[in-house]
Amino acid sequence: MRINIGRNLQRRFRSLVAIEGDLFLLGRWQSRIALFSVLTCLIVISSIAHAAIPVIDLKQAVDTFVQSIPGSGQGGYKDPTCDLIARTRLVKGFQKARNGQLLRASKHLALVNYAARIYVDSGTGREVVILQEEKVNGAYPRAWGLYVIAWPPKQNLSNLVVEVPHACPKAPNGCDGGDTDSHLVGVEAFRSANARYLFINGAQRNATSLSDVAHQPESAFEKIHEAALDPIQMGLGASVKVYQAHRFFTGNHDGQNGDPPPPVDNVNPGMEGVADVVVSNGTNTPTGTLAETVAVAVEAKDSLFFFVCLANGAGTCSDLAATTNVQKDHMYGGSFVHVEANESVYVCGSSCRRDQLAQAVAGAMK
Repeated sequence: MRINIGRNLQRRFRSLVAIEGDLFLLGRWQSRIALFSVLTCLIVISSIAHAAIPVIDLKQAVDTFVQSIPGSGQGGYKDPTCDLIARTRLVKGFQKARNGQLLRASKHLALVNYAARIYVDSGTGREVVILQEEKVNGAYPRAWGLYVIAWPPKQNLSNLVVEVPHACPKAPNGCDGGDTDSHLVGVEAFRSANARYLFINGAQRNATSLSDVAHQPESAFEKIHEAALDPIQMGLGASVKVYQAHRFFTGNHDGQNGDPPPPVDNVNPGMEGVADVVVSNGTNTPTGTLAETVAVAVEAKDSLFFFVCLANGAGTCSDLAATTNVQKDHMYGGSFVHVEANESVYVCGSSCRRDQLAQAVAGAMK
């Protein structure tokens, strides 16, 4: 309904402009009156069109979605290799939407229980389109994720893609992977950088043995990542920048009971103590890359709080370096930046440290 209204308004715009051109033939005075009338109509129609778009808080909307996805050990994630037609339809729907073809996108998406809806984000005043799966009998049929597109696509020139592959609900046992609230960092970065895309996984990484989309090359999340980047698929190509937001638990990286040693701050102006943030590009050679720029920017945001380890394969934080991440393996010449932050950074008081992290990353990458 909203899409049809938009198309009808566009037709009326064109008709009014054509009428305005004809009225100029009536004479100078009459044409001025006609022009005033046309402009008044255009303003009214524009106001009606904007008012027809629902306003949401994007951060709240994404959080509501994440709290509804399957948690650790809860199942609910469908193996995409057992449903290849559905995966293809979802990717096609994303491709049509990112090209601005919302009606065509909706036709593909409806076949896999997804809807494409346009909203105004109250946090920024900008329009976004959200591709979200509809529940059936209280559960997601496939749990393949949520995808946000800055709208309209042709007016967003950003090459930044924000990805959150390990989002997880807070329900009991819902987030045993340690990535609680990583989706909130993702939304803040998407907003702060006016990024092009925001991708959120659809099931906790341990919901099933296949639901960790950062390490599953056949996931729908990965295939949409590829469609967004691959130049052959009209993706962003070598100019793309991908930021992945993650979180780690200090107790799993303290050198105790066989755990890896703590990450060490090796970025100026800190260069001392245990790090609370780890930045990597998925390789052991980060020097001179965008990852190094991000690491410096995060530490400079507040050098008395942010202590950053730039993963360089030397053992200081190599266990958190994303070297097996599948999105990193499909970058088509673009830049991949993986940021892990511990629980202290995720505190949102005054200041909201997780927002500061997201803003520092966005500033360095936009």
